[in-house]
Amino acid sequence: MFGKYARIAVCLGIATAFTACHQNEAPDPIGSAIHEDVPVALNTTRTLVVKLTGDGASAARVNFAGKTLRPNANNIVTFEGAEKKGDLKVTGDGLIEQNIKDLDFGDRTSMVIEVNVVSSVSDIIISQTDAENGTDVTNDNDNQKTTGGVKSKLNVGGTNPTYTGTKRDYSMVVYTPIATPITETAPDQSYVRSPYAVDCQPSGTQFSVENPAHIELEIPGLGEIGNSDDVAFRFGDTAENALTKAVEGNFLKADVTHFSAWNVIISAKCTGITEGSQIVATGALNAGDNKVDYKEFAGFESDVRGILAVWLKLLYGSTKTEVNKSTTINAPSAGSYTISQKTYTISFRAGSKTFSVVTYGETTCTVNYTGNVTPDTKPVPVPTHNGGSND
Repeated sequence: MFGKYARIAVCLGIATAFTACHQNEAPDPIGSAIHEDVPVALNTTRTLVVKLTGDGASAARVNFAGKTLRPNANNIVTFEGAEKKGDLKVTGDGLIEQNIKDLDFGDRTSMVIEVNVVSSVSDIIISQTDAENGTDVTNDNDNQKTTGGVKSKLNVGGTNPTYTGTKRDYSMVVYTPIATPITETAPDQSYVRSPYAVDCQPSGTQFSVENPAHIELEIPGLGEIGNSDDVAFRFGDTAENALTKAVEGNFLKADVTHFSAWNVIISAKCTGITEGSQIVATGALNAGDNKVDYKEFAGFESDVRGILAVWLKLLYGSTKTEVNKSTTINAPSAGSYTISQKTYTISFRAGSKTFSVVTYGETTCTVNYTGNVTPDTKPVPVPTHNGGSND
């Protein structure tokens, strides 16, 4: 996951052939040796887990690499035996569509992505006349709950806007744009994500530089970062910044000259990484094929809250999540296995806020047994059956 520090759970296959302990030597005819901590490769399929949150989660449809599933009772969709690469789309009637083009597992066997699914239509609609006369436009209560307490306010009083279409009523919806989880983290590297976007309607409305529209967002945790260059307010996926931007406590205030989607951008710099490891499964082996079920972890753990917690979800996919996996270990004789997973404690700084996170990397397996052969761990292709489950 982190360059020279890690690679996420490489999907390898365990071969069923074995060679002599030394390539040019025959097996010892006198007796068997004790082999400890012999690495073997894990033969497992790719698993994509999509965790849906927000007021539109239960109505969403999730499509990955051409296969569509609906969420289960816990608003989770699981693609077992997933393709290595494909488009991820989250859609639904009346919902803001979210998508990632060419989502790539890389070397990962497990990926978990949390998607904030919200209604595209607000319960609070302000007429053109009222809005232009100075009535505030705000996001509704459901949208505030969906976004973890983010409150938005728009004022266009006295701006004399121009409209590109016939729609003239005003509304605001806040949501978290979907993002691809990173596969590497490196010291001294800065990472940029948009924890929140503000969809302002009517789309295409324009204002003059002299009389721009004014937007205010109250975002839990923003004040810990402060009025820093690590906080920006930009139009969509472009480099266009708002005319003005100020952070006052948990409030972001900005002036813009057009609609619709403006993104709150947070940049944080990695200041250090510490590597560790944890055992995720152990057990006994019999001679021959052994089916082994285990769990590996994806996502992150951290005590940060508010906007930085959302930022971490975008960077690493989700909060810590167990993913069910299985493999087959072909043992030459009775013995035992240990499956371990690398961990990384990573420090960041955003503005005046320092924080840390624990993430999860490569899963590996070692075996102990008595015998006169050692396993051949030559990789084989990862199996894929393009299946899925919403159970």
